[in-house]
Amino acid sequence: MLDTRRLRIFDEVARRGSFAAAAGALHLSHSAVSQQMAVLERSVGLALFERRARGVELTEAGRVLLAHAEKVLDHLADAEAELQAVSGRRGGRIRFGCFPTATIAFGARLSDAFRARYPEIDFQYVDGEPYQSLARLRQRELDLALVFDFDRWPAGMNYDGVQVCAEGEVTYVELFDDPFSLVMPPTHRLARMTVVQLDELRDELILGYGPWGPDLQHLCHELGFEPRFDASYHSGEFDSFAAFVALGRGVTVMPGLALRTRSRTGVVVRPLSPAPTRHVKLAHRVNAHLSPAVEGMIEMVASEVLSSPFQAHR
Repeated sequence: MLDTRRLRIFDEVARRGSFAAAAGALHLSHSAVSQQMAVLERSVGLALFERRARGVELTEAGRVLLAHAEKVLDHLADAEAELQAVSGRRGGRIRFGCFPTATIAFGARLSDAFRARYPEIDFQYVDGEPYQSLARLRQRELDLALVFDFDRWPAGMNYDGVQVCAEGEVTYVELFDDPFSLVMPPTHRLARMTVVQLDELRDELILGYGPWGPDLQHLCHELGFEPRFDASYHSGEFDSFAAFVALGRGVTVMPGLALRTRSRTGVVVRPLSPAPTRHVKLAHRVNAHLSPAVEGMIEMVASEVLSSPFQAHR
């Protein structure tokens, strides 16, 4: 007889590739995970893992069991959500993910409003990059996430170019576009322009290279030139690049959400045409039952988008 608790542990081990990593994620001891997996293997009468020096790999039997375990766990998650629906919004839980610039622009305020409207719901807010949120969705650690992608950079791809969540594993609700603008020193030759045309950047040094880089590079190629990226500056914060721009090290680009909350000290910002654009959207697991709590958050996010001066609604 398969035990659902062991299936959850097995699913975590399979996703993380080691007993130790699964133990850390589940707040269990390594020995407890190892013992539970040994019991599971005895109950099915087959080896589920091949032990390696740096973790484990699934055997053929393990891969078969994982496919069924995922369905079982998904059905259990849906059952919990539907039971919440039966009781209305009395109680329940939502685990919501968001990316940093959106958290600063409106996510923190939105979460506070949600708590005030639904105080009976256990609300958990997790800030992270889109690929991190999608990985957590896939692992059922989140119920809903605000993410973004680019035309040439999917939301589920990490900064090493590895796809951590396949497109077919999540459903998206498109919200709005967030175009980038040019950030430069006040004395820069382009600072007097109302809108900067992208081909003006032919000889400019562009600080940084993030998920927006492939889109910007493609747009430059269409205009017949290769952009000059200075990748010696590494940071996950747009303001860090702006600090170097203020010192005259080069120019950079920033999305509209980031610019809404910045004082812009020592730099000027001008629209860029054409420009890389983030496509902001909500994500949840494919075919997941949406609990009343999740539906309530979706409604609040949509209302926030409609009532806010985002640059381009979809």
